[in-house]
Amino acid sequence: MKKYLVDDVAYYVNAKGDGPILLFAHGFPFDGRLFEPVIDKLATRFHCVVPDLRGFGKTALGSNGHNSLGAPRVKMGRFADDLAILGSEIACERGNKGARFYVCGLSMGGYILLELLRRRPHMIAGGIFCDSNAAADSEEKAAGRNYLADTIDSFGVHTLADNMIPSLVSPKTAKDKTEVVALLSDMITSQSPEGVAAGARGMAVRRNLVDLLPQIEVPILVIGGDSDKLSPVESLDAIAAAIPQGSRATIPDSGHVPPLENPDAFADAILDWFAKIPQ
Repeated sequence: MKKYLVDDVAYYVNAKGDGPILLFAHGFPFDGRLFEPVIDKLATRFHCVVPDLRGFGKTALGSNGHNSLGAPRVKMGRFADDLAILGSEIACERGNKGARFYVCGLSMGGYILLELLRRRPHMIAGGIFCDSNAAADSEEKAAGRNYLADTIDSFGVHTLADNMIPSLVSPKTAKDKTEVVALLSDMITSQSPEGVAAGARGMAVRRNLVDLLPQIEVPILVIGGDSDKLSPVESLDAIAAAIPQGSRATIPDSGHVPPLENPDAFADAILDWFAKIPQ
């Protein structure tokens, strides 16, 4: 992994391939390993940049990963600003200063993609919005995230993994792909409680960006698993329909994490979409 200084922290990044930059934003509470199975295929067309986001994996939380009271919290805008800096650094490193880049965001990463499109649309050439939604949390959902943040030190990340994994994968994955379940468990249990708390609190206060969807001026592929309980097919259909240049792909035999559950179909959907959009 390479390290890039992003504001107050060193971002740990894996990168592979040539072509336009495709920057990945993983879900909660994972790290860049979420996308490992799809990178080789996507690297035939993109320069794939896969970071561990602030507070996750090997990337530290940093001084800017806390709220005004000192509690761990990373807002979606902070993640978006980090990725804007990272994308700019890599474009400069490749001798293409100011080049726009593509972003693939899954779940929490989808929230980050929307924040990038809201805050810095001039930097984004297109996006892949995976297994996510545009609405803010309900009061009940936000309260649950804050409760998780407040209690993670007590019940631990192992309990979090046990509680989350059944809702993350399709029935086929749960039955036939025990290696995927094991990787998800390892990713979740390897996160720091502080990073988990920071991400949970940040998601709890994110903006409602449903009204942003019709204003998006770049091509967006909305993609998700056919068995996703958290981002149902009908919800993703509606998001794609609201985006002027929205496209849609559904990944078979997948739940909330299709890059792990059906990586070939996931990568092929992105490559097929990219081949059809204006360059």
